[in-house]
Amino acid sequence: MEEIKKLAQVHKILDYHVKNNPDNVSLSIDGISYTNSDILSKVLSFVGLLKKNKVTSGDRIAFLAKNSSEFIELMYASSILELVMVPINFRLAYEEVKFIVQDSGSKIIIFGEEFKELVEKLNADKTDLHLSFGISELRNLLKSKSPGEFDVSLSVNKATKTPLFQMYTSGTTGNPKGALISQKGIMSLIANGMNNLGPFDPNAVNLVCMPLFHIAGSAWLFFGLASGCENILLVDINPEKILDIIENYNVATTLMVPAVIQMVVIAAEKNNKVFENVKNIVFGASPMAVDTLKRAQIIFPNSNFTHVYGMTETTGMFMSLDPSELKANRRLESCGKCFSNSEIKIVDAHDNEVPAKTIGEIICRTDQIMDGYFNREKATNEAINDGWFYTGDAGYLDEEGYLFIRDRIKDLIITGGENVYPAEVENALMLQPSIIDCAVIGVSDPKWGEAVIALVIVNSDNFSEIEVRSSLRSQLAGFKIPKTFHVVDSLPRNAGGKITKHVLRDKYAYLGK
Repeated sequence: MEEIKKLAQVHKILDYHVKNNPDNVSLSIDGISYTNSDILSKVLSFVGLLKKNKVTSGDRIAFLAKNSSEFIELMYASSILELVMVPINFRLAYEEVKFIVQDSGSKIIIFGEEFKELVEKLNADKTDLHLSFGISELRNLLKSKSPGEFDVSLSVNKATKTPLFQMYTSGTTGNPKGALISQKGIMSLIANGMNNLGPFDPNAVNLVCMPLFHIAGSAWLFFGLASGCENILLVDINPEKILDIIENYNVATTLMVPAVIQMVVIAAEKNNKVFENVKNIVFGASPMAVDTLKRAQIIFPNSNFTHVYGMTETTGMFMSLDPSELKANRRLESCGKCFSNSEIKIVDAHDNEVPAKTIGEIICRTDQIMDGYFNREKATNEAINDGWFYTGDAGYLDEEGYLFIRDRIKDLIITGGENVYPAEVENALMLQPSIIDCAVIGVSDPKWGEAVIALVIVNSDNFSEIEVRSSLRSQLAGFKIPKTFHVVDSLPRNAGGKITKHVLRDKYAYLGK
């Protein structure tokens, strides 16, 4: 794998594996397997199609579809031609998709058939789109092309300043911003993260079940493709399907956000299933309740659980917790330490570094930091200062340098002059057997400034607010205990599995006084 770490462009990963293991299966989806040679053939056909349509370096190509092989083919083709791929969250409403297409200036859109009407509406609207290809149409076009027709060289291994992805932040406030993800950042992620997150055995099976439009899913795909293992790509998240694949394909490694792990655990418990073949489950994007983690350790008794921390702007994870810490029940809420290419500091509002165990803003410096936000110079300058990226997350380092995240800075609740970090309260609530999921927010309060309220999804047979309050008194200071509890049927989440607190604050603002 040392050769992979020396590569400068993502398509060189494919070139390397075709030269060394052309007949190895690299990808399986819906029961169809593709060898490295199969993928190269499709990529070269894709390159020819794009060149025929006169794309030029830096052109944006939007991708609106559920997980499919075409994502990988377009990624490699974009790397070869120095195009910029714009993955779009397929769960977004029309106006949100339109915003991304317009903001990015995408000239071509590739879409899943279920989004045909939406794309037809886009084509009739005011955008820069010149071409649109449904995936079925695209497959037929590529089948009719012979890779031999195209003069494409994969031999050059050179750095490029053209970003490979323009990934729109799922965001918890306002319109999303297009984070420019570089080839350098992706290759640095692979080189420095793979050893921390495996084992990525070329003979093993890796499950990619998170959506590829999100950095968690695509970053996990990068590792699998680079390692040369078989990657099983799940079209859409389905806990029963995830368990079937893990059982029937002898899956060794996967990444899931905590919300998906919780769904998988519930499905496995329901069917009394235990899976001994899994070697490592990586999780991140949002905090995982300790209770969920312990239940998952029962379902996957031989698996490491590796907590990672990162975001779109850092090309995904740039730090992880050694699984031995979780096995020893130490630092269960920590994200661990940085990869070798990264460093972090905790600073106060005046940019002063704070002592251990003092909460402040997490800032990081790494080769993986985005090139900036597309056409957002002010936002870029606010986020990146002197090479340091300001995450907007609140956390602290312990005496040994392990990171603990407390919450988003903007989600901090100040009640009666005391700081309350919702994640701390949510972790305590998730220990209650009667609570399935929860979110804690602040609402206006004339006496205390803000009041803490809890929105909970409950097991109606067991939930008792009196009992929950009684239990919380032994875990939390009085000012942190929610003033009121509100039972809800669901909680809004973005593509990364994070609860969108701004939506809840707007919806429940009326509870303030």
